[in-house]
Amino acid sequence: MNKQSSGQQAHGKPEDGANRMDRLLTELRSQSSELERLHAIYDELETRNGLLHNEVLRLKRAQRTNVQDLARVAAVLLQVSRAKGIALDSVTLDILRRRGWLPARTRTGARP
Repeated sequence: MNKQSSGQQAHGKPEDGANRMDRLLTELRSQSSELERLHAIYDELETRNGLLHNEVLRLKRAQRTNVQDLARVAAVLLQVSRAKGIALDSVTLDILRRRGWLPARTRTGARP
């Protein structure tokens, strides 16, 4: 079995040293360009990721504030309803229970 020398191509012809060097340099430049392109894409994606992360944090803060505001409104609504003796509709009561702003329905069916 004959081994090819490092200066030969796969088809058996010897490759000129200068041609091989040119080919390798061209390949290196191509890889360098591709690396720069991928790095630019990575930087853009990293920036977008940071912006999205900040937006998620902002939305979570807003959601927490909205829930607190709704809990306050629900408490006042319930207080006024009880003070005036006006029963809340079943849908509103179910929402308040689901949110944990009212105790669970009793077995006797008593309404708050």
